[in-house]
Amino acid sequence: MAWVSAHVIPYEAELRTRLRRLCGSEAEVDDLVQDVYFRILKMESVQHVLEPKAFLMQVAKNILVDRFRREAIVRIDAVASLEELDVADPGPSPERVALARAELKWVLGLVANLPDRCRHVFSARKIDGLSQQETAHSLNISENVVEKEMMRGLKLVADMVARVGVDSGAGGQCAATGQRGFRKRNV
Repeated sequence: MAWVSAHVIPYEAELRTRLRRLCGSEAEVDDLVQDVYFRILKMESVQHVLEPKAFLMQVAKNILVDRFRREAIVRIDAVASLEELDVADPGPSPERVALARAELKWVLGLVANLPDRCRHVFSARKIDGLSQQETAHSLNISENVVEKEMMRGLKLVADMVARVGVDSGAGGQCAATGQRGFRKRNV
């Protein structure tokens, strides 16, 4: 109930405005809003809801679609107006997610090709987010060594990017050889 008060009720006025365009009467709007609240309140959990406004509008849209299916005659203008309940998804598109995963895989491939101690320091600092002091403590090395290995790692990664290229790297193939992956360098 508290979640509904904090995350759903603030959008009720906007929901009612959108539903007025779809419904024949104010009483029908009231019925739909009540059905929306009922459906949300009978859910076991709302932890999966990341965008309450979009979730509220989608629940309303689902209820309207259910009603249209049950009715023998459906107003064409009402079905055409269902898009008014859509809210733009603020998350990344599936294409962006796929590209980001490919880029991450590529970067992790670069990091995997660093010399052992350099790779451990680089991973602790850049991937795990540890401070220089925390990294030194966790790897039992001095902060000076952490700093030098980070500079070495950044230079090696920059060299690999310059050698392989960013555009071809995200696809996992080396621009020069056309082979997948990277060769380890002894530096």
